[in-house]
Amino acid sequence: MTYYEGLVDGNVGEGTLAAIKKFQARIGHPVTGQLTPLEEGQLLREGRVRRTQAGFKQFTDNDAGVSVGIPLGYVEGPTETKWGNHWYSKKNGLLVETLRFGTEVSFKDLFDRFLKINDRKVAYQRFVENDWFVIAAFEGKAAVYVRADVVTPPNKPPEIRGFSIWMSKDRPIEYQAIPPAMLSSFRSNTDRKNDASSNETVGISTPPAVANPPPLVIQTSKSAVSVLDCYKGLGDCPAAMTPAPVAAFKKD
Repeated sequence: MTYYEGLVDGNVGEGTLAAIKKFQARIGHPVTGQLTPLEEGQLLREGRVRRTQAGFKQFTDNDAGVSVGIPLGYVEGPTETKWGNHWYSKKNGLLVETLRFGTEVSFKDLFDRFLKINDRKVAYQRFVENDWFVIAAFEGKAAVYVRADVVTPPNKPPEIRGFSIWMSKDRPIEYQAIPPAMLSSFRSNTDRKNDASSNETVGISTPPAVANPPPLVIQTSKSAVSVLDCYKGLGDCPAAMTPAPVAAFKKD
C-alpha cells in the first residue's frame, strides 16, 4: 500500500502532505501533515518490509540502456526482447518491460500515442518537451504506467528510453506502491541517487555502494529499434503500445 502516487523528488509538496495525513489517520494519530520521530520510524519499518516482500532490486539493463528497480518477488524474468527486457507473471497479473527506441517518431507524437491507445482513461500525465514524460492510465480496471526519456549518447543520434508497467484488474492493493517506487528508481543517464537498492545485485555486477558513488554510464550492448511499427500498431511491440495488451495476461 502507498499513500503517495507521484515522482519522489525530495520536495515536500501537496502530495507528500496528503500522504502523511493518510498515514497518520490510518495509525490513529493526530492528522498534522508532519511526521513525529516515532511515526517516521514506523513508516520506514513498514516500507522496508514491503520492499523485501516485493523483492525490489535495482536492475541495470544494458540492452535498453536504463536502470530501474524491479519487483522480482512478483514477476519472473528477465526475458530479452528486441526493445529491452520483459518480466511477467500471469498468476500475479503483472508485466514490466524496459523500452529503447530510435526517434523516427517525435517524442511528442509518441507521448500522444501512449495517451490515446485503447481509449485509455488517463489519471496522470506530465510531458517535458524533448526531455521526459510520465503517464498513468486505466483500461477498464487494468492499469498501465509509462516513463520515457530522450537520451543523446556520445557521438550518437538521440534515443527514447524508458519502461512500462501493466497491472491486471485483479491486482492487490499492495501494487499501488510499485509504480512510484519504479518511477523514482528509474534512470536513463548517469544519475545514481535514486537507486532502489544499496548495490546492484541484478543485471550487472558492481562493487558495494559507497557514500558518494561515482557516476555510472550505462553501456548499451545493441542498437535502438525503430518505433514506427509500434506507433502504427503493427508488428511485435511492447504491451503498453499494443492494441490489445490484455492478451499478455492470457499466456500460459
